[in-house]
Amino acid sequence: MKKLIVTTYSIIHFIVDLACNVLVVNLVASKLGNDVITLFDAVIAYNFFAFAVQLPVGIIADKLNKNAICSAVGCLLVSLGFAFYNNAILAAIIAGIGNSLFHVGGGIDVLNISDKKATPSGIYVSTGALGVFLGSLSGKYGFNKYYIVHILLLLSFIALIYLYTKIKDKVSNVETKYDNISISEVIAIICLMITVCIRSYVGMILNFSWKSNIVLAVIAILSVVFGKMLGGIIGDRIGFKKISVISLLLSGILFIFAFNNPALGIIAILFFNMTMPITLTALSNILNNGKGFAFGLLTFALFVGAMPAFFGDTSVVFNKIGLCIITLASMVILYIGIKLYENYMKKIEN
Repeated sequence: MKKLIVTTYSIIHFIVDLACNVLVVNLVASKLGNDVITLFDAVIAYNFFAFAVQLPVGIIADKLNKNAICSAVGCLLVSLGFAFYNNAILAAIIAGIGNSLFHVGGGIDVLNISDKKATPSGIYVSTGALGVFLGSLSGKYGFNKYYIVHILLLLSFIALIYLYTKIKDKVSNVETKYDNISISEVIAIICLMITVCIRSYVGMILNFSWKSNIVLAVIAILSVVFGKMLGGIIGDRIGFKKISVISLLLSGILFIFAFNNPALGIIAILFFNMTMPITLTALSNILNNGKGFAFGLLTFALFVGAMPAFFGDTSVVFNKIGLCIITLASMVILYIGIKLYENYMKKIEN
């Protein structure tokens, strides 16, 4: 049952993120042509509804306990977004809401069967990066067979309905209670969210010149995928605190050499992404089974972290010293968060 849930959601995660970026970055962008301002607004609208809106959606989904249905509806909305491609903002909003519904439903179901481990969530979250990359790349290579995207989304909808029939009586959300969260847990939550904000910001600005080589760009995105997978797997074996410190320390050091050495840059990116499932799993465990709320909090942090990259001057950080410092700062903040998280886990186990 666990393999079925993780495999189904991981594959469809790739499809949904692929479809959303084919719509927004390819179809809508080609329709707008030189209207850069409207395209920028559409991208911001999409990111807001796809990520920030997961917070209220997650709170509602925790109560409804219809997670696979939530994700299935999300797939239909993403497909529907293509019908409104002539209205860039509306298409982006519809696709963003669909993306939000899918991610929350899948996130809750995967966390429900994770037994407080990070491996399942690491696998689930990893595939989206590849979908985003290929969807964004589709416009550059003239992809216009949009019916393929609709077929994939329809098959995803059917698969999720089938999944719901298989797990509805076996996997359920646990009643959420927040009344016993102490100040130390609140600090832990804040540290985890700040870490995600930093990871989001850094991920947005990593435009190394060597990424213009398509082969290196593909390898770099695969390092994101495998970084998230390995972060969960290794974290479950050696501990969340160790993997967090080791991965971010190595990443910070390697970023110094990443501008001139693609191999070291790719390894730095892999290490940098290892903490993704750690932050998600830790936050979910702290929030007393409020998995949708936890997922929504972190995706809201992703949105907040991305905004400075859209509106600010990234050159302050995007340099050898800047990337090293911000990564090491993230390591310290995450260490504090995970330390407090471990104290919380010990407390509830005693």
